[in-house]
Amino acid sequence: MRPQGTVRIFRDGRLVCERRNLFVNTGLPCLANLIAGVTAGQSIAAIGFGSGNSAPAPGDVGLGATPEYYNAIAGHSFPSSGAVQFNYALAATDYGANGMTIQELGLFANAGAIALPAAIGTANPAWAASAPETVGALVVDGNGNLQRCTTAGTTGATAPAWATTIGATTSDGTAVWTLVATHSAPGPLIAHVVVPAFTYGGAGNYSGTWTLTF
Repeated sequence: MRPQGTVRIFRDGRLVCERRNLFVNTGLPCLANLIAGVTAGQSIAAIGFGSGNSAPAPGDVGLGATPEYYNAIAGHSFPSSGAVQFNYALAATDYGANGMTIQELGLFANAGAIALPAAIGTANPAWAASAPETVGALVVDGNGNLQRCTTAGTTGATAPAWATTIGATTSDGTAVWTLVATHSAPGPLIAHVVVPAFTYGGAGNYSGTWTLTF
């Protein structure tokens, strides 16, 4: 049986969009594993991105367009027999998504732990030596990851050994950075839908659900 799915988008608690979505066949085994029990080591992620209205190719994990933003699913439930619902939201702490225009959503599954990348195609600057930094400043480190300044100060004369674990800190001269997002693709794309375009304002005003039914 070919599965069907519905995407419901909420903003400020109000339903703004409800769409049927396209399933990409290469993601179905991962989805089946998730629906079977969502056991330890299994995960799923949602993405909002701006890449036009072209349908993805089977097996495509990022649709090859910029900007992109990956956001972990906030939770799951089983509303009825043969169905699973995944909740997602962008929060004020999702720094990489600020200012992005979101016009498509995709659902990705993975059978193991994954790193969630920062926004791709945004103007976050690269790290610079001997530069004054204020709390909240964002830079891209030498690994392509997104670091946020959590202690103001002046960067060192040479790049530090950057932390590679989300939430870990790096001392850099008198400044301290915290890794807030990593740059790597999630697992296979399961579902995809075009939604009314809007710009995310960084206020945690974007949330919704994926309800997938066999």
